[in-house]
Amino acid sequence: MLHGSELPSGPCFIYGNHCNNYDPFILNAFTRLGEATAGVMTMEYLESGPLAKLFSWAGIVGTEKRVPEPHLIRKIWRMLDAGRRVVIFPEGGRRWDGRPAPWIESTAKLFMRAGVPVYPVEIIGSYVGWPRWAPWPRPAHIKLKVHDAIDFSDRPSFEEGLRRLKAPISGNENEVSEAVSPSWAFRPAVGIDRLLYRDLSSGDFAGLKVVSGKRLVSVTGDFQWRVNPDSTLTDLASGTTHTSAELYDKVRLLPLPDDRNRPVTKSIGNVVYHEHEREHRETKVNCSLWHDRLQLDHRVLPLEQVRYMGLERSDRIWFMTSTEKIQIQFRSGSVLAWHDVLERLAPHINS
Repeated sequence: MLHGSELPSGPCFIYGNHCNNYDPFILNAFTRLGEATAGVMTMEYLESGPLAKLFSWAGIVGTEKRVPEPHLIRKIWRMLDAGRRVVIFPEGGRRWDGRPAPWIESTAKLFMRAGVPVYPVEIIGSYVGWPRWAPWPRPAHIKLKVHDAIDFSDRPSFEEGLRRLKAPISGNENEVSEAVSPSWAFRPAVGIDRLLYRDLSSGDFAGLKVVSGKRLVSVTGDFQWRVNPDSTLTDLASGTTHTSAELYDKVRLLPLPDDRNRPVTKSIGNVVYHEHEREHRETKVNCSLWHDRLQLDHRVLPLEQVRYMGLERSDRIWFMTSTEKIQIQFRSGSVLAWHDVLERLAPHINS
């Protein structure tokens, strides 16, 4: 681990775990004045508005994440040539449950081939400080651990290089010390039904409801948990406590409904269609996900035509076909539920 509060000068990559909206700014804590980081950020933050102008001025470039983007690589090379420190979160976005997510492999290949130092930084307390599903942060005591640059001098295989890159940030962020964990949180249950989106007994989507901002209750009445400031959940019947990740695993692995005459899940959303540089917006669209298709009001998109998808913020999902991009901003329900179900129904997406 590097000692002191600053990294050596010169171009480099900085990467880390990422659950918290503040993480990109936290990573500047150990840079010298005048050496603020550049980086890569999802495109939605750079499309319009004063914040987009600020990010662009600071040297932030936008990405569609899991879509091939040769032009993005060229922009990153130019930043390194200019002596910049480039921050990239290699999992492609904030973690939903505090555990490591799959890496974007092209990012790992870039780290291994760029010929500049690659520094891992653990952001300890990122998840308990502000889970992705929560609308506001908690008063956690976030700490940084800056590791030595990853060594690729022996020219390891991609698999070995990826293992070295992952290891420093592979911790389960649900497990933190009392010194880091928040002792208090305002309405800590709000938003957790975006993560725990099915009733564990009935399997119903949207079968869990937040009550009084502090409890998560099964609509069937079979379960009731108190959500604690660190996002663990205590069963009010048995007194046992579970991490949100443990319960998410149970929700995610529930069998899907097999009735093909009904949608698997549905929601209301605002939809934006992008096709041939034209944009069309519709509000309050009835969105339903079936075993073989997406249905947006009367428009039908077969799942076999979807090539890529991704999640933005905590309420948006986008799809790309060979000719268009469709983005849905959810007005109700869980966007994560759609993502998880689609991974099971259409494993060709993003492959």
